[in-house]
Amino acid sequence: MSQVTIYLPPDVEQLVRRAARRSRQSVSAWFAELARREVKPTRWPEGYFQRFARRSPDPIEVPPELASDEPEPIG
Repeated sequence: MSQVTIYLPPDVEQLVRRAARRSRQSVSAWFAELARREVKPTRWPEGYFQRFARRSPDPIEVPPELASDEPEPIG
């Protein structure tokens, strides 16, 4: 696992530590979960399937977890 160093203002650090404690996670695990949620795609780019469907003889199906127009809630 790689390591990352970040610098937080003291007030933000306290908020992060409290949030991690409330979720019964280490600060590292709390940040890892936050990063996963933030970088996980919640929908395909506009026109993605139409663009590639033209080149494919088979129909392209949108995976159910990405079919919603609503992004996943954070937190």
